[in-house]
Amino acid sequence: MCVFIKYAAAQDPTFAQFYQFRTFLNPAATGSERGLNVSMIYKNQWNYVPGGFNTYGMSVDVQSARLSSGIGVTAYRDVQAKTLQTNYVSASYAYIARISKSINLHIGVNAAFVNKSLDESRLIFTDQLDPEVGVIGGSATNIALRKVNMFDLDAGLLLRFRYDIRKNPVHNSLGFAVHHLTRPDESFQNIDTKIPMRFTVHYGAMFPVMRGKYKREVAFYLSPVFKFDYMEKLRVYNAGMFATIKPVYAGVMYQLNQFSNNSTQSAIFTGGIDWDMGKDNFMTLNVGYSYQLDFTGVTSKSRGQHEVTMRMNFNDVAIRGPKKKKGKAIDCYDFPGKKAVKLF
Repeated sequence: MCVFIKYAAAQDPTFAQFYQFRTFLNPAATGSERGLNVSMIYKNQWNYVPGGFNTYGMSVDVQSARLSSGIGVTAYRDVQAKTLQTNYVSASYAYIARISKSINLHIGVNAAFVNKSLDESRLIFTDQLDPEVGVIGGSATNIALRKVNMFDLDAGLLLRFRYDIRKNPVHNSLGFAVHHLTRPDESFQNIDTKIPMRFTVHYGAMFPVMRGKYKREVAFYLSPVFKFDYMEKLRVYNAGMFATIKPVYAGVMYQLNQFSNNSTQSAIFTGGIDWDMGKDNFMTLNVGYSYQLDFTGVTSKSRGQHEVTMRMNFNDVAIRGPKKKKGKAIDCYDFPGKKAVKLF
């Protein structure tokens, strides 16, 4: 990065537990769950690099069934080796179209302000390297800017639908998103360096396997998950399977990164606990952890990638509650049952 800083380009921060940070994954997921949702995520990557790569993120979104809408705010801070820092804040909106009783189409947009800053004092260029002494005085390289501000725009679609297998509901979530529609310029050298658009396809499902006590509610689900990102020459595939039995879930995913003619592979191990808390289960608390083990490329030298997430859902909070019909509230947006761990 130090030698080729004039031409270097970096990918967006990505998360193994992307299903926990939904508004960043796809703006159409804004307000996809009933109530007020608060998500927090922390990622620590490649500690063998001094300072490592650290990302802190938080999002808040709320649904209004009466307005058939969701609004949200997302923010993250990404620090790479204490040298390159990115601060991101955005506002998102999604319209929820009810196609049928068991099918919803979510259409979302996200507008973001991005600030990138560079600590030039931590960079070492080739003209500072002496074969005998090592690192010597200052560099003749002049970086034109220390900070770059950008406006960015994303858009997405999310199809949530349910069908039955032997009277057991199967819940599905299929999404598509386009990031960096404005293709902002991120160059520190006043060189036209536009961020390429990133396309994301993701899918998650909940297949019922076993019913709980008295067979009233499905208690055990198997959940396949898939995500694909395409960003110019970069392709990232994630595929795996989760097992959920309230309040515990666990899963494993395989990740393949392809950049030009190079590729890296890794396994992601993840799990967590999903609690219903308070009187009438007014809040659901989900705490998750994942570890990503790289077995090609940087392999064990990277010391892996760690992620910790926390998601809180306040079920009865809304901008405007659903309409009532014959004294009963109408709410068609909450697909999974009460005994389900709502990952998707």
